Amino acid sequence: MHSTKKIQTKELRTGYTTGTCSAAVAKASAMMLINQKPYEHVELTLPDGSLHVLEIKGAKFNPTEASCYTVKDAGDDPDVTHGAEIHATAKFITELGVKISAGKGIGSVTRPGLPVEVGQPAINPIPRKMILEAVGSILPERKGIEITLSIPAGEELAKRTFNPRLGIVGGISVLGTTGIVKPMSEEALKASLVVKLHQLRAHGVDTAVYAPGNYATYFANESLSFNTDDIVLTSNYIGFMLEEGVKAGMKKVVLVGHPGKLVKVAGGIFQTHSRVSDARNEILAAHYMQYSKDMETFEKLMKVNTTEEAIELIPDESFWNYMAQKVKERCELFTYNELQVECILFSQVAGKIGESNEAMELLKAINNE
Repeated sequence: MHSTKKIQTKELRTGYTTGTCSAAVAKASAMMLINQKPYEHVELTLPDGSLHVLEIKGAKFNPTEASCYTVKDAGDDPDVTHGAEIHATAKFITELGVKISAGKGIGSVTRPGLPVEVGQPAINPIPRKMILEAVGSILPERKGIEITLSIPAGEELAKRTFNPRLGIVGGISVLGTTGIVKPMSEEALKASLVVKLHQLRAHGVDTAVYAPGNYATYFANESLSFNTDDIVLTSNYIGFMLEEGVKAGMKKVVLVGHPGKLVKVAGGIFQTHSRVSDARNEILAAHYMQYSKDMETFEKLMKVNTTEEAIELIPDESFWNYMAQKVKERCELFTYNELQVECILFSQVAGKIGESNEAMELLKAINNE
């Protein structure tokens, strides 16, 4: 007779992204400038519509300028920016609306292929939208305000990120897609990922759409008309989730993702975190050379900064269909052909760029169930 012992697990705390913190201090500094009084807390709406209250520190204001900061709390996630101060200063300007500027500690983009144009501060599109909406919601009509963001420790923190390799100089990036940082304990994360599989199987479903993260989920929902609630997230653990799919009794999967992740799978890498495996250029260039025998483009692919930049170098859709087919073949080999896997590749700029042979047919079948 086996004895079982219940293991007590601590629920890991979520935290806030640099984007959320930036939007909070931007709104708070604007409120102080407009209302000429200090605030210790500010309410913020995140991209999913939920309301959150963040603590504000260091309030200073006069009739022409107001400033404050918040301390980033990343929860139980080992984020390098945890504990960093995120500052904002608000000033009235003659131009109507909200203007965002970057000060000390926020990096500048120097190479193409990122969501932000070369020469601009490294404030990603969703955090920028959050800041504009947060400040715009309290800005009086016929008024203009400039928000200058800064992260005093940003330049030092950036040395512990991939920013220098990406061509982002002078500081860190202001990032975030949901506004929330979810803890990345591997064991807890894997356990949470498998839940969706079990939910689907409990409803008799044996086909699924897999997506590595938020961008792929958004693409599947917006461009492929697939219900977000039915998407199985894999995070970086694509191999683990394929195996769990087989164990759960899944028969067919459509893997939707950006080549930045899935090119690694085409090379037989099934844990795609960049700290574990970063051979995107090598794998992509090798496949392209085999496909095209184009030495000039091969050499360029070996030197690209991001996969988006590589996509611009290869406008040939048939190649991306070929790559999607390679991802499919690797996944099916990995699962000993116990799982039919189809693949759809997308670009953040161009949308869908490639698909395996039966991907769209299987996706339509899933949508019609």
